Amino acid sequence: MRLIRFRHARAAVVVLVMATSPAHAYFDYFLSNTVIGTLQKDEVPQYIHLYKDALANLPDGGTAPVHFPAINRRPAIDGTLTLERSRNEKGHKCRRVRSDLTQAGRKERWAGWFCQTPDGDWKRQTSKS
Repeated sequence: MRLIRFRHARAAVVVLVMATSPAHAYFDYFLSNTVIGTLQKDEVPQYIHLYKDALANLPDGGTAPVHFPAINRRPAIDGTLTLERSRNEKGHKCRRVRSDLTQAGRKERWAGWFCQTPDGDWKRQTSKS
């Protein structure tokens, strides 16, 4: 009887955890085999800050260095953020940024358009080329 209650309780906890964070779990799985996916939880805000700072301050063609030191068994991450070009869309400044990262000889490139919102923040545009 105790074993059955324990199994039900354990199953309930698993279901509760899954129900409260489905999007987070999806992205953890989606990014788990990528360089960017190896960032520690406290490094993610630093990376976002690097992106926003580059978007706001670098000229077209400008490059900013990226470096996250090795932590425990994770190798260091090095690379660059490059502002490829800018354009205006419906009165908003939009910029294409490229991220080139390397970790233990593995290279990864991400690129996309970001547009500035009225409050000054930057939002990724998914349908731009």
